Amino acid sequence: MRRLFIYLLILAGAVIAALYFNQFDGYAHFVVGEWRIEMSLLLTALLIALTVLVLYSVMIGTRRLLAIPAQLRNWQGRKRQESARTELTGGLLRFAEGDYDGAEQQLARSAKRSEAPLVNYLTAAIAAHRRGAREARDEYLNTAEQSGLGSYTAVQLLQAQLQIEAGELEEAQATVANVLDTNPKHRRALELMVTCSRALGDWERVEPLLSRIERYGFLPKSELEEINRWVAREKLSRASTVGRDALERTWNEFSRALRRDPEVIGAYADGLAMNGQVRAAEELIRRQLQKNWDEGLLLRYARLPAEAHIGERLAQVEAWLETRRDDPQVLFVAGALAIRAEQYDKAREYLEAAVNLSAQPKYLRALAYVQEQSGHLESARQTYREAMAITSDGDDLPEVLGLPEPASSDSMEYMTASDDSSSDGEQESSREGDSLLGKPKEPGSALRSYLRKE
Repeated sequence: MRRLFIYLLILAGAVIAALYFNQFDGYAHFVVGEWRIEMSLLLTALLIALTVLVLYSVMIGTRRLLAIPAQLRNWQGRKRQESARTELTGGLLRFAEGDYDGAEQQLARSAKRSEAPLVNYLTAAIAAHRRGAREARDEYLNTAEQSGLGSYTAVQLLQAQLQIEAGELEEAQATVANVLDTNPKHRRALELMVTCSRALGDWERVEPLLSRIERYGFLPKSELEEINRWVAREKLSRASTVGRDALERTWNEFSRALRRDPEVIGAYADGLAMNGQVRAAEELIRRQLQKNWDEGLLLRYARLPAEAHIGERLAQVEAWLETRRDDPQVLFVAGALAIRAEQYDKAREYLEAAVNLSAQPKYLRALAYVQEQSGHLESARQTYREAMAITSDGDDLPEVLGLPEPASSDSMEYMTASDDSSSDGEQESSREGDSLLGKPKEPGSALRSYLRKE
C-alpha cells in the first residue's frame, strides 16, 4: 500500500511537470564534438528522469547481489539454530523421560550450535551426574562456566548441589566456600554451606556464618534455633575435654536463650560430669526441671554417674512423681534409679506402672530384667516375649538401663522360643552402652537355664 501511494505521487508529479513544460516553446541544445542535438525541454526532462531511475535501479540491484553471500550465511545460521533448538528440546525431553545417556549425548552435540549453550552444558552435566559419570559431569560444568559471562556463581552452586547428592561433602563444602569468598551474602550458598557442614559435623565452619544467616532470615526460625543448639552443644563438648575453666568460659559466652535451652543445658551438664562436677550437674538439671519440664533432661539426670548419689536422685524423682503419677517416663526413670540402688521391689512397682500406662519395648525390657533378678523367671520370660511382640520386624530390642542385650533379634527369639535349644558351647553376644544403670550386669544364669530347658 505504501509503495502504491509513492508510485501515484510520482505519476502525479510527472503529469504536472509535463503540463507545466508544455506551456513553453523552449528547447535544449547539446553540442558534443561535431554532434549537435536539439530536443524539446519536456523530452529533456523525461530523459533525465529516466536516467536517474535506471542508475538507481542498477545501484539497488548491485547491492542486492553483493548481499547474497551474507544472506546465505544468515540463512544457514538460522537453520543451524533451528536444528539446535530442536536438539535442545529433544535432549530435555529425553532427560525428563530418564534417558540420561541419550540426553547427555544430544545436548552436548548441539551445544556449540545452540543460542544458549549454557543450558545445554548444565543439563548435560546433570544427566552425566544421574548416570554416575562424575568426571564427565565436572567437564561439562567447566565448559559451562567458560561459555557464558556471569555464570560462575550459578555453575558453582549447581556443582555443589550435585556433589552433595553424590556424597562428596568435603568437595561440595570447598565449592561453596569459593562462592562465599566472592559473594558472602548469597542466600543459596549459605544454605548449602550449612547443609554440608552439618553433614560433616563441621560446626566451626558454620559458627561464623550464624550472624549472617540470622540477619538475612532465609532459614525458618525452628531450623535456625536447631543450628544454634548444635553449634552450642559441639562447643561445649570440645570445651569439656579441655577443662572446667574452658567449659565455664564457653557456657558464659552463650546468649540467655541458649542457656535456657534443655539440649544445651544437657550438654553443659555432661561436660560438668566429665570434669568431676557431678553435684553441679545434678543441681543444674534439677533447677531447670523445676522451671521447665523436659524428658530429655530427666533421662540425663538419671544417667549421671556417681553411684553414691543414687538414693538422693531417686528421692528427687519420687518427689516429682507426686505431681506426675501418670507420666510413664518419670515412672521408668524412677524404676531405673531403683535398679541402680538395687531396690528391686520398688523398681518393679514403678516399671509395672509405666508399662500399664505405655507398653513400650524399653519399659518391658527393664521390667523383665527386674523380674529376672527377683527370681520370677516365668514372668520375665513372658515380659521378654511381650517386648519382642511390639518391636518392629527386623529391629532389636532397644538398649536401655545397661542391661546385657542380644546382639540381634534372632538371639532374642532364642531367649523366648519354647522349642529352641542350643549346645553348652554356644556363645551368646550382648552389647554394652550408655545406660541409666552404669555398668551392666550379667543376665541371671537361672533364667538362661530355664529358657533353654523349656
